[in-house]
Amino acid sequence: MKKSNINLGKGYNASFGLILILFTIISITISSCSKEDDIPPPSAYVPPEPDTTGGCVFLIITPELIDDVTIDFECEGPEYTVFGELEGTISINAIENPVSGGINTSDLVVEVIQTAGLEPWAGFFFDLSEKVDFSTYQAVKVSVYSPAAGQMINLKLEDSTDGSIAKEVSATTTVGNEWEELSFDFSMGDSDKYDRFVLFFDFQGPKDMETIHYFDDIKLGEGGSTGGEVTAVPTTTAPTPSVTADKVISLFCNEYMDVPIDTWQTEWSAGTLLDTMILGDDVKKYSALSFVGIEAVMNPIDVTSMTHFRTDIWTADATEFKIKLVDFGPDGMFDGGDDTEHEITFTELPLEEWISLDVPLSDFTGLTTQSNIAQLIYSAAPAGQNTVFVDNVFFYDSEGVFSAPTTTALDPTFNQMNVISMFSDVYMNVPVDTWRTEWSVADFEEIELMGNKIYKYSNLNFVGAETVMNQIDVSNMTHFHVDVWTPDAALFRIKLVDFGPDGAFGGDDTEHELIFESPAQGEWISLDIPLTDFVDLTTTENIAQLIFSGDPAGDLTLYIDNVYFHNNMGPVTEPTTPAPTPELDAADVISMFSDAYSNVPVDTWRTDWSVADFEELDIMGNATYKYSNLNFVGIETVMNQIDISEMTHFHVDIWTADADVFRVKLVDFGPDGGFQGGDDTEHELVFEDQTKGQWISLELPIADFTGLTTYENISQLIFSGLPSGEINVYVDNVYFHK
Repeated sequence: MKKSNINLGKGYNASFGLILILFTIISITISSCSKEDDIPPPSAYVPPEPDTTGGCVFLIITPELIDDVTIDFECEGPEYTVFGELEGTISINAIENPVSGGINTSDLVVEVIQTAGLEPWAGFFFDLSEKVDFSTYQAVKVSVYSPAAGQMINLKLEDSTDGSIAKEVSATTTVGNEWEELSFDFSMGDSDKYDRFVLFFDFQGPKDMETIHYFDDIKLGEGGSTGGEVTAVPTTTAPTPSVTADKVISLFCNEYMDVPIDTWQTEWSAGTLLDTMILGDDVKKYSALSFVGIEAVMNPIDVTSMTHFRTDIWTADATEFKIKLVDFGPDGMFDGGDDTEHEITFTELPLEEWISLDVPLSDFTGLTTQSNIAQLIYSAAPAGQNTVFVDNVFFYDSEGVFSAPTTTALDPTFNQMNVISMFSDVYMNVPVDTWRTEWSVADFEEIELMGNKIYKYSNLNFVGAETVMNQIDVSNMTHFHVDVWTPDAALFRIKLVDFGPDGAFGGDDTEHELIFESPAQGEWISLDIPLTDFVDLTTTENIAQLIFSGDPAGDLTLYIDNVYFHNNMGPVTEPTTPAPTPELDAADVISMFSDAYSNVPVDTWRTDWSVADFEELDIMGNATYKYSNLNFVGIETVMNQIDISEMTHFHVDIWTADADVFRVKLVDFGPDGGFQGGDDTEHELVFEDQTKGQWISLELPIADFTGLTTYENISQLIFSGLPSGEINVYVDNVYFHK
């Protein structure tokens, strides 16, 4: 993501131009006396400055969106932040109105140029001075000039400090090459929530050609709703499916190869479809949904070898969701003669979370033929007044469901001092007498997965883990935590037993069992349970037994990890262990910063033009760099440029508790060894949804820095991230290698 200052177009006044020329000559004379080192290189991120090249002094402001005030971009405008740049760029400029007339005769408008090669979800945002009040007007009006009719424009309002508080509204252009006012409908219930204004132009798939749009005159107006409907959107992706690809027929899922689908919204549907993304994952969004038809009439699907239908849905407002499958029969035509169909209804839907609907095909009792599935129909209530996000739509054979985890549970992020751990590779564990008592009815096995120990219980009816000889006092703790993975449990139970003040099994014992119905199968489930939920556990100074059980009794398999108590004092905010020690041969490495190697000279680890605080730390005897309040930071080797032409990879270890996005940019000054703009090359890689609270080793092929066409004069390394200016990143082991 980069900052883009709004630039003023052509001037209006000749006499003003003469004054400007004289001012420029004086400025050049004065600036020639300045030291060259005081001028940051052109590749640096430079804070916005007022643009005085036009007929007025153009000011960078933080605008307000309030009643009866229009953001008109005349001589002032916000600072923009763009995102989704991959191989393309987004540039934003204030220019003279190129087509003054109709509804817009303003002098200045905003031009948005999007080149080919952007992410489909690319866009930009600016912040408002205060949260929007929709109590008087419930619609946001924007004047737009688009190159064509039928283009999707998305407006998303967010809380600038919490991106999960957001609402996204779409509008479609109705004319091309003409100004029109688009209305984005919100509600009174959206008041005092949002102070970030996000725009997406041409939001309807791959951006494979350059587009130019103009916008102007943002204001509140009539429209929208006076109601207080729920406005949340997903902030996480749907669960990753746990079925092997050879046992799947996928209609829509990033994990598999999809079969051809005629349409995801038939003409007879009553609802609006938007193809969107959640953290880089493709998702279908149906809004104002009554019912929608998805058809494969041209390519009917034979699911006779499958056992289940799966779809993941997320909704903030639907109270009912229905799935209908229609088979067109042997003749493959909708004629009513040999067609079969059945609809299943789901009620009491959990709101604002992904729900995996795994439906045995045998439950579609009216679907007597399954070799020509041609229609899938979704419907929801209240009809026309709900929004449903859809992902992972596929048929599968249950024999393909993973019977064992292929990834480990996420590492805990609580500080050791706030934890009493029974079993975790992250913490020092207290003594446990046994993880399978003699009276247990289950098989027990310790296994290793990706270097991490986990426990496996198979043929499980119930199993007891005991600390009778080393009873645990958890009276200062607030929660019990365990990560579980099961391929087949329909029900799962946890019981805690305290032996009471006498520490012996008898009259003063207290215990309580919690039941978890329909746990997600084939994925790690992180259970973080308040100890107050164990309501009959009235004493907690002598925890002596932990009991797991479930259904189907004697036939289920359970994997567990990270079994501990904690006092909910918050996650770790800084690393407690150093980054992994590199093991590459020093002869194959050019190191900028690592205790494991001899490092080449680096001019600075924080340039003057950086926006970040810098600190060198010692973690268990290992030097580590910390960047706090990070927007972007420049590291320079201008005086000692690095030739990496024989290297194949760039490596860096990072640790963050709060960064949502982290970026790495390399800049080569070219054969002349100076930043002149002609032979310099640079490229930015974006890493989203980083695993927080643990060291991450980024091993990046230099070939992935596709804009980096020369390698003999590496002079700048730039780190940046999101949310801008609010994150802390720890860095170690920065090197190139073969």
